[in-house]
Amino acid sequence: MNTAPHFHDDYMAAWNEAMASGDSAPIEAFLSPDYHGWLGHVAAMAHPFDGDAARKGFLDAVSGMRGSTVHAAFRTVAPRGPDEAVVCYEMTYRSGPAVTGRALLMESWQLADNRWTLRRDFTEVNIGEPAAQQ
Repeated sequence: MNTAPHFHDDYMAAWNEAMASGDSAPIEAFLSPDYHGWLGHVAAMAHPFDGDAARKGFLDAVSGMRGSTVHAAFRTVAPRGPDEAVVCYEMTYRSGPAVTGRALLMESWQLADNRWTLRRDFTEVNIGEPAAQQ
């Protein structure tokens, strides 16, 4: 399996396209039909979400932070068989040179019909001080 992060680079490019336009469709194109996940704000609990809630969250994020950019750091792409990968990384949100937000993500991806789709993720938001700007 080619585990080069190209599919994830494409996903990050979709995020930046969405942030520039305020339209979350480029991000949503990567989601599997049964996409779901958990969002953590505090250590005591994580809130589950389904695809519909995620799509609303993506739209709220890109419209609310329109013009900002996202960046992936400390990324690891780990294969899990010939058609799956787990991706762990830090995502920073930036407005110009200023880091305005930071999240840690662990995503499960699957290759189907020659296309990588995001099946689920666990996202921890509002954590610590943003990493040194890269």
